Amino acid sequence: MFYPQLLTQRARYFFLPVAWLLMACNSFASHLEQDINRALSAQCLDDEQTAIRIVSVTDGKVIYSRNADTPLLPASIQKILTTAAALHYLGPEFRFHTQIRYTGERQQHRIDGHLVIRGGGDPMLRSEDLWRIANSLKRSGITEITGGIIADVHLFDGYDRAPSWKKVRSQRAYDAKIGALSLNLNSITVHALPGLEVGDPIRAWIEPAPAYMKLDNQGLTIADTRKNRGRRSFWAKRKALIPATQAGSGALPIEIHGRLLLGTKAQVGFLNIDNPARYTTETFRYFLNKAGITVRGRSKVSQQLVSSYYLYEHTSAPLSLILKELNTYSSNHIAEQILKTIAAQAYKTKKPASHQDALKLEYAFLQQAKISTQGLNVTDGSGLSRQNRFTARTMTDLLRYMYPRFDIGPDFISSLRVMGARGAHSRRLKNSPARGKVRAKTGSLKGVSTLAGYVPDSKGKLYAFAFFLTNNRCGYTGADKIEDQIIHAVFNSRGVPAIPSQPPVISSLLDKSTQAQDK
Repeated sequence: MFYPQLLTQRARYFFLPVAWLLMACNSFASHLEQDINRALSAQCLDDEQTAIRIVSVTDGKVIYSRNADTPLLPASIQKILTTAAALHYLGPEFRFHTQIRYTGERQQHRIDGHLVIRGGGDPMLRSEDLWRIANSLKRSGITEITGGIIADVHLFDGYDRAPSWKKVRSQRAYDAKIGALSLNLNSITVHALPGLEVGDPIRAWIEPAPAYMKLDNQGLTIADTRKNRGRRSFWAKRKALIPATQAGSGALPIEIHGRLLLGTKAQVGFLNIDNPARYTTETFRYFLNKAGITVRGRSKVSQQLVSSYYLYEHTSAPLSLILKELNTYSSNHIAEQILKTIAAQAYKTKKPASHQDALKLEYAFLQQAKISTQGLNVTDGSGLSRQNRFTARTMTDLLRYMYPRFDIGPDFISSLRVMGARGAHSRRLKNSPARGKVRAKTGSLKGVSTLAGYVPDSKGKLYAFAFFLTNNRCGYTGADKIEDQIIHAVFNSRGVPAIPSQPPVISSLLDKSTQAQDK
């Protein structure tokens, strides 16, 4: 039997929770939008060059969007694309290989020929690795090399920088050159201590200390007085290479300047090097000599593959761990080395790896992933170039794409810094409820602050986000505060509430209505 009054009641009770849900969703959205808009109302921001996009990782629902399709400078969040492409093409377990080889003939304790160190693009080759190699060669019985040391750098093309970078480079460590054979991020560490007496020269040394680098110490020790306390500083700089009679044999002066207060602790500075391959071979010579192996000839660099015999191979840590270093310390050097390695592995021995080929592969990766490249202009792997352009849509779509990929997604996510957690560069969010729960990559250039990664809400629902504060006048700290306010707004939000369970009276009426219709 049909009861129209019960059907009316059923419809009314059915639509009540739906209406309540829509009201709750609108309330959630409006509160979150208000909080984000309040953060973005800072007068130091350029409204037209500020882009924000926040999207649910699971269902793709956009909870906030502003200028999402405007191409803007990404700064170092460009490294997110480099990280994703590297994992896609190379895999988490990829390792870099640096080979030690030789030409000529090997006698019992002597090599009648040259020692060859063949670069594999390893961005993390360290002095201690060369020290271990040198001692391994000594234990194998080698005590003399009649020739010199050849740096085989055929894997990469001749560009020691991204083509889009300025030709005139600084000497700071973040601006280090790249190369198939690189060492210590292609930088040296300069140590300095005050002298024993006022007026004494600063006690300075470099590490490592290849013989061709010559210190020119012009620093002085000054008295620890109130007047001098604001003047304590030291710095180092490379000078022009001193020419020699034979190519590659000139000395490189390193000048030390500044003042240190008497009794102060040791100071440390970093300086990039001019010729990565020579730096590596001369440092290797230094460790070979320490190990008891004499190298008679001079060092040289070959851009061509050197025909030689295998002797030893150094293998790097897996790529997944190197990517963690890349994104924790935002190393431009590591990013560019990895970018070129993508091309090196794709083309193998067909041609030297170039930025141009590597960037084509990055675009192909995005297209394969069905991620829009509209407005995109990628010119390097690190984000240092001001010619780069990215959109907030492309960045959040990339983050969404990488999250569920079981083969590389976990390594991608773990490469991002845990903001506010104990560890390097974790001051942001350290006093926030979101501490240790946000994984993200920062970016900064003059007038540019960016942040991209993952943040959960208070219910645990995960969102991908991308913030671009371009052409801002907030300063680094001011821009960070604005970004952190947006993170707080999302983290503290309660998400979209689920449909509540039916009250018993409503369930009873619905059951009776159904039974009546069945009859």
